[in-house]
Amino acid sequence: MGKQRKHGDPVRLPVRHPSGSPSNPERSTAGPPGKERDHPVGSKLVEALRGRIHGEGVDRGAAQVRRAVLAELRKTGVSKESLADLHPAHAPYVFAQNRVSILSEQITTLDEMAEFAELVTRAEDLYGTGGPPCSPLTSSYFVSWAFFDACVGAGRETLGTCMLELGAAFGMDDELLRLVRMLQDARMGLYVHEGCAGNLVSLREVVTGAACRALVPAGYSGRAGELWYVRVLPPPAPGIVEHLVFTTPYVLLQPGLAEWEAYFHRTLPAAPPQARLDAYESHLKYGPSRTYWNDFVFEGYVNHQREVIFLAGLPDVPESRPHSDVNRSRFQR
Repeated sequence: MGKQRKHGDPVRLPVRHPSGSPSNPERSTAGPPGKERDHPVGSKLVEALRGRIHGEGVDRGAAQVRRAVLAELRKTGVSKESLADLHPAHAPYVFAQNRVSILSEQITTLDEMAEFAELVTRAEDLYGTGGPPCSPLTSSYFVSWAFFDACVGAGRETLGTCMLELGAAFGMDDELLRLVRMLQDARMGLYVHEGCAGNLVSLREVVTGAACRALVPAGYSGRAGELWYVRVLPPPAPGIVEHLVFTTPYVLLQPGLAEWEAYFHRTLPAAPPQARLDAYESHLKYGPSRTYWNDFVFEGYVNHQREVIFLAGLPDVPESRPHSDVNRSRFQR
């Protein structure tokens, strides 16, 4: 499964290539999340759509996008009929991500968003998307990464944080803003499967110890003792108790729990409990580099069924991942 392959179902981001050299997708994303002054992309985006670009008047391209964005913000999104068959823990998130997807199509044509467009397009070209047999990066995984984890700058801005600034500036519905914020705050995590309760899966996160019962729309219920690499979302509204496994489950066949605990021991800093948890959150969401976790999924692929993908290896041990450059080189000798 070489990285030169270009397959899959791409995220719908119309790319406007920036002038000059493209950003380096391997660049470290280290650095604490910033305040408003550290979010230049979102601020410039709002400024552009308001038609005040560096005091030079209304830019026609920005004005056209502004009209399209405002039109999208006024819509109610996907129809109630299309959401009616989904579980109440699932439907609100589908609605919110649909809105983010539509708005991203409008804004990623602007110069202010060129770095995001370049970053996501490079990832599409490198890994492919859509799930096996084309690529182990499923659409649910890649779209979530592209919108809410793929970041630029010291403030770790994402398409999601830009959407939040845009929505606050132009009157996005408060409920939709809340859901987009929940999607933005979410991340992948490593969980131990602790059994099933009806149609729910009991999961416990390895480092945080947080436990939940989650719905798995992909349809894979698994079995106790499995290690899952998934994005778990909290209940979207009061009165809903189920969490949601938003991505197709990645089941980690090997190594086992002890080796993963050792990985986090050597990867996370020796620090007070809260600082260590903060470091874990950051590590799972952003990684040491933009491609860190994408590389892990791509190179760790072993096998799949329709509703689950099986991986092997550790992110910091190339020899442990079946499709790493190290292992490919060995077979080519």
